[in-house]
Amino acid sequence: MNERRIIPFRWVLPITELIVCAVLLWPWRGFIVLQMRAAAHAHWPSMAASPVLRLNVTVGSETPRERRAESATRIWISTPALLNLPCGLLGLARNDLVPKGMLPEFWRSITWPFIGVVFWWIVGRGFEALMASRQRVLRPAITWVEVFVGLLVIAFGVFLWIGFLADPNIRADCIYPWRLAAMAGGLWILLCAAIVAARLIQWRIRRQLRREARRAQA
Repeated sequence: MNERRIIPFRWVLPITELIVCAVLLWPWRGFIVLQMRAAAHAHWPSMAASPVLRLNVTVGSETPRERRAESATRIWISTPALLNLPCGLLGLARNDLVPKGMLPEFWRSITWPFIGVVFWWIVGRGFEALMASRQRVLRPAITWVEVFVGLLVIAFGVFLWIGFLADPNIRADCIYPWRLAAMAGGLWILLCAAIVAARLIQWRIRRQLRREARRAQA
């Protein structure tokens, strides 16, 4: 049987994710460079010069339009980290991991996309397996480790949803706007459901193939 070519989701998804995050952060590239210089100065004051920041702050004069723009900016900056929400399972949301001189929101949005490629790669394998299963092809074979990761991320997303709905304190303590975090949790529940579904379908196909092989030998 000729196998139709399957889209290499294991590569497409991580690469696309990195490109999207880079596009989202591109308007703040200058500010990010300044923060990196500040972090370098904090660690190596004799080797890296301290950047000069000029802040133009006018107290009490924010207009509704400016507040909406500030809220939109926060969403824009937070999105790269939220697209890689499972990184929170690794304990990377702790503020003590943020280098001195950098804002936590920018640090997470810079680092989480690179760590998150592992999760996107696993999800991509799940998508490939689902597509291949339509032709009864068992490649790529989903491993129990990938299923465990998928179930762990699903449990994390469900925990977030239950916490947000049941406890206002969890919504208030969330490091990101809780509605955005809930949307990200829902997204990853759906993405990781593909991993679990692919493993179940492959298990069923294996059973069918073994049954057919026994019939052929009888």
